[in-house]
Amino acid sequence: MSEAANTPDDLQRLLFQAYDMPYGDAKDALLEQVLRHAEAGAHSTLAFHVRMAMVDAYGHGMSPAKLFVPFARCLAEYDRDPGAHESWVAPSLRWKFKTAVGAMTKFPEVPKDRALAALDQMERRYRVEGQSLNAVYGRRHRVAEHVGDLAAAAEWYERWCTTPRDENSDCEGCDPTNRVSWLASQGRDAEAVELAAPVLAGELGCSEQPQLILTELLLPYLRTGQLDQARTAHRRSYRLLRTKPQDLAAIGDHLEFCALSGNQVRGLELLDRHFSWLDRAPSPKDALTFLASAALLLRTLVDTGHGDTTLRRPANADRPAVESTARAMQLELTDEALAIAARFDRRNGTDHQTALVNAKLASTPIVDYLPLSAATAHRMPVEPSPAAATVEIPELTTIELIERAEHANKHHALAELRALAQRLAAEPEPTDPSLAGRRASVMAGGALQTTDRARAEALLRQAAEYFATAGEEDRRQSDLGRLGLLFSRHGDATEAVGLLRDSLSHLASSPEPHTRAVATLRLSGGLLALFDRGELSDEDAVELPTLLDRVAVDAAEAGDDSLLGDVARHRMYLHQNNADLAEAAAAGQAAVAAYRRAGRGWRVADAAQYLSGIHSDAGDSDAALAMIDEAVRLVDADLPDSLRLVVHARRGALLIHLSRHEEAVSELLTAIAIGTAADSGQVPYVQWDLALAYHAIGQFLDAADQAEEAIAGLERAGAHEQARNCRFLLVGLHRELDEDEAALTVLDEIIEADRATGNLVGESYVLVETADLLDTLDRDAEAAERYVLAAEAAEKHGDPIRVAYCRYSAALSLHWTGDSAAAVAAISVSDEAITQLATTEPDPELLTWHTARHNHNAARILRRAQRPADALPRADAAARGFRAIEATDQAIRADYERAVLLIELSRPTEAEKILAEAVAELADDHAARPMLSELLAETRAQLT
Repeated sequence: MSEAANTPDDLQRLLFQAYDMPYGDAKDALLEQVLRHAEAGAHSTLAFHVRMAMVDAYGHGMSPAKLFVPFARCLAEYDRDPGAHESWVAPSLRWKFKTAVGAMTKFPEVPKDRALAALDQMERRYRVEGQSLNAVYGRRHRVAEHVGDLAAAAEWYERWCTTPRDENSDCEGCDPTNRVSWLASQGRDAEAVELAAPVLAGELGCSEQPQLILTELLLPYLRTGQLDQARTAHRRSYRLLRTKPQDLAAIGDHLEFCALSGNQVRGLELLDRHFSWLDRAPSPKDALTFLASAALLLRTLVDTGHGDTTLRRPANADRPAVESTARAMQLELTDEALAIAARFDRRNGTDHQTALVNAKLASTPIVDYLPLSAATAHRMPVEPSPAAATVEIPELTTIELIERAEHANKHHALAELRALAQRLAAEPEPTDPSLAGRRASVMAGGALQTTDRARAEALLRQAAEYFATAGEEDRRQSDLGRLGLLFSRHGDATEAVGLLRDSLSHLASSPEPHTRAVATLRLSGGLLALFDRGELSDEDAVELPTLLDRVAVDAAEAGDDSLLGDVARHRMYLHQNNADLAEAAAAGQAAVAAYRRAGRGWRVADAAQYLSGIHSDAGDSDAALAMIDEAVRLVDADLPDSLRLVVHARRGALLIHLSRHEEAVSELLTAIAIGTAADSGQVPYVQWDLALAYHAIGQFLDAADQAEEAIAGLERAGAHEQARNCRFLLVGLHRELDEDEAALTVLDEIIEADRATGNLVGESYVLVETADLLDTLDRDAEAAERYVLAAEAAEKHGDPIRVAYCRYSAALSLHWTGDSAAAVAAISVSDEAITQLATTEPDPELLTWHTARHNHNAARILRRAQRPADALPRADAAARGFRAIEATDQAIRADYERAVLLIELSRPTEAEKILAEAVAELADDHAARPMLSELLAETRAQLT
């Protein structure tokens, strides 16, 4: 901060900015910076306000040990001359007494006598100032419980509960949280759950809730058998805690929950994610809770026979990262926990903290296993994947195995083909090149079924070499054609087309129509695959219809319904690629019919699921559902994983489109199970759909989990645009779950990505979304900054509507920060934006709306700046504008502003007329009526 920026107004603006910031290091650093300059400039009142803010920031952030000094300083300054301070200071100091006393129990270095003396001082202050002792008794209870005087803790608990609450009591979320903690520690789980119920049913407007009360309920829910509530409490509260290092102790409680609910794997994930937080724990008490819970988790892991599991403790300062077994790390963490507990016990003169650690370490699981998501809890049983399907193969010679594999391949017995290929891999390679080629060829078919493309390629090349040696050019060209088809989907396009054309050139002269048809279908299939990849040349694209006409003749001559189905299927792909959905649907119907006649169930399923998509694109949902239902009926474990996945995924997506979301969830879960087992790259896309389905049925936790997994998977796959779009869904879910900080984080990720790609339109849009959210959260300085950035981005890409909105919104946000001068200066910038908007001749109603909003904001800003004469014309213009477009509610608000300004200008008669007309315009139950009626009554009283 430059010396020029050290004026009291500048420092006050920074203080307001700090007020808006979330608890953590950044907030602490800004407050410390402001205090240094306030003290250097001898701005004593401002310095006092900063120290008051520090007590809360340190107490709720990462540095509670630092709160004692500013608290003592503020207390001493106030007590020297209470009358010199504003009326809010006394109640604020009473509140901060609670923070200070609570912090004393977290540091064994604070003498016990000092903590007890602070309690006595707190009580004296409350009595002298005529306050209820509810908050005092609550803190006495916590101190007694901490030192292990449980009889006193019980007595203070009863007095706490029976003494009337007042403005000094903790909020209606935090107060019951502390009571639930006591009840749970005493085995009174049913009472704990009952006490929390009305709290959780209401609105909790505290930054620490509902995550902390839900965390306290984890074990009571488990012990009372309320497993659904336990699962939800863990998932909902952990999502809010996972980005807050100051809540390290609560993370420890979640480790304990995982240990006692059979979720050691989940617990290890949390331990790995938050282990580094331990090295800068907010307090020794927080570290103690985390260490003891982590040791318990590892002990239960050892108990289940996994003590050799390798864990990694991250590096810190001079300590390098360490890998250790769960068994060894359990002992290490146990020793650390007991060492901290001993420090507290020496301070307290008891053995209570050590006893608590030992009791926790001896805990036994409450339930064997509690699934932690709806996906795992309610997932339908899934048939085993093809790789797991077993086919009994009798003892056969190598040539018999090859002949049987060729027969299985011809008749599409896929599971048998895979099993035979596996058996052949264990057989010695035949010395006869023809047999060796046939062996490699059928093994390649098995590899393709398991999507092992690298092995399939190697085997096809090997087969071609053997057939060349054996002089079997037809077989060689057939396998080179198969290799070309593989490359058309996953390799070099030029090599793919070359191999396919060479193969067809040779096999086209075959006397067998079946051979000619298959070779031609390989080429058409390869070209269609290249079309999907966007790598098909115009020349090759033009040839496709001719190729399909040619193969249709050969297929008809062969009299093979399976080949006819393949021809129709390729026509379906071609027509869809050319956006001719009617022809594509007709071809798809022909393909399904031909495959039915041929008895090729899996081909029917494949064609039917694809045809379902075409019907859906054409808007025929009934036909789409009929086709996908047929595909689902035909799917079994013998089919390739890729087909099984897409059938269930497509049906799930269609059911979402039909608003049958509960059914969609089941289909999509099945698809994910198949895809996860097969390590399919399609899983993230299905998870995205599942997130949409969960969102639609109000299962926001499940939706958010799936969206986060989908985004991570899409990013790994390089599908950045899809990941960006899924993030917008996640932002909405965070908002539904009151995870506003998480929503801001995701919005920032989108902004960063848009900047990296030069997407100005996207950047400006998301900056506005972020600013609007910050405005909702009353983080006005940050909101103003984002509105300005959004306006600048919108100016660059030529969006005058967004520029105008952002400019007048930034001005109002500056107004709310208390920086009146900056807000007034921003009005002229907003005026220019509105003038520019008017020159673009937008929709007249839209222009009127934005102009009226700007004028209303300007009136409020100018009134705060004590310029009522300048503000009144703005308020008049706003009221006229809103009424011109029948925005009655907004017009009424502008009328209120007009009336207040007229009163300030000593023109109450005009104000009375405006207010009377406004009240008459409102319905009796309108929210604004009481406020307007009250001002009207006051104005009339003034006139009389």
